[in-house]
Amino acid sequence: MSAYQLRAAGVTDVGNVRPTNQDRLLAEGDLVAVADGMGGHRGGEVASRLAVETLGEAFADDPTTAGLAEAVRRANTAVWEAAAADPALAGMGTTIAAVARVRDEGRERLAVVNVGDSRAYLFHDAHLTRLTSDHSLVAELVRSGELTEEDAREHPQRNILTRAVGVGPEVEPAVAVAEPAPGDRLLLCSDGLFNELADDEITSVLASVPDPALAADELVRLAKDHGGADNITVVVLDVG
Repeated sequence: MSAYQLRAAGVTDVGNVRPTNQDRLLAEGDLVAVADGMGGHRGGEVASRLAVETLGEAFADDPTTAGLAEAVRRANTAVWEAAAADPALAGMGTTIAAVARVRDEGRERLAVVNVGDSRAYLFHDAHLTRLTSDHSLVAELVRSGELTEEDAREHPQRNILTRAVGVGPEVEPAVAVAEPAPGDRLLLCSDGLFNELADDEITSVLASVPDPALAADELVRLAKDHGGADNITVVVLDVG
């Protein structure tokens, strides 16, 4: 029997401003992921779709923590090569955040990877904890003490990434491991959510809406009510 019983639900929405949705999600089986594409008229949509599809296929070959990291590298190669082959897709890329049930040396746990500023959070004992660190200019300034988290939310360069999938021939994902308890939730999201909602607003929904699909819907609704300036993608993963 698996150590973790997982129940995931996700939703992606174009938001109130953007003409197209360049986000992509995966919420099935032992792997959940969120990707936020960027680049040109079609590029962002192609990059996020290709990254998520490649991630799923590659992870199936090696469902370990190392295998999940390698799946991100393979996704990077797929996006990079697709951009090189089509001038209309030049410069495209995507963020990615993923959580997967893995088995490392006989021990089951959840692996977390990310590139860019899509995030994964753990909701445990009524507290929200970020499991990922953004690869962005403002995040580096926050880590160095030059900006506060509050200032970073309004910084004019908050969308500048320092790492993304597909913009170079190689990328190294950040990797972490989570060992949640039954009753915990994990949240994956694109920046269209956390740029609109504060942590306490996200916490309130995760604490009060028990069904993961309804919780994901409510988070997206609130983000749109707050402005919805970007595409919004949310995956809620319940641990039983």
